Amino acid sequence: MKNKKPDQVVWDPEQEDYIARLLPYASQASGPVIQVPNVDAFKQKGVEKVSKQLQTELEELQSKIKDFVKSASDTQKVYTAKFKFEPLVGETYFLYQGEKDAYLSLIGPDQWKKKFIGAFRLSSEYKWEEVPW
Repeated sequence: MKNKKPDQVVWDPEQEDYIARLLPYASQASGPVIQVPNVDAFKQKGVEKVSKQLQTELEELQSKIKDFVKSASDTQKVYTAKFKFEPLVGETYFLYQGEKDAYLSLIGPDQWKKKFIGAFRLSSEYKWEEVPW
């Protein structure tokens, strides 16, 4: 039988050496006490920072969604209106409410006394953008 070492001795059979001095923790009951650091403050700080960051990202996404919905609504509003001309990209046109349907016109609201809905410009992506008038 090989020379068996006592339980409290840290022996590495591969290296055939005592390795207690290499361990990052105490290997005997009389060794130094392992102090577990209090990480609660670190966790709280991390949670606060991440919460703030996620809240900011959420607000940005909500803003983008609102802009997207507005753009889609404006585009749909104009494309469902009646018009008998081909709009040019970059030009501003005027949307009016008729008796039944909306219609798009070249005539501005200051020249025509119809129920004015809004002024819209056709972008290069063929989306309609409402412009102040």
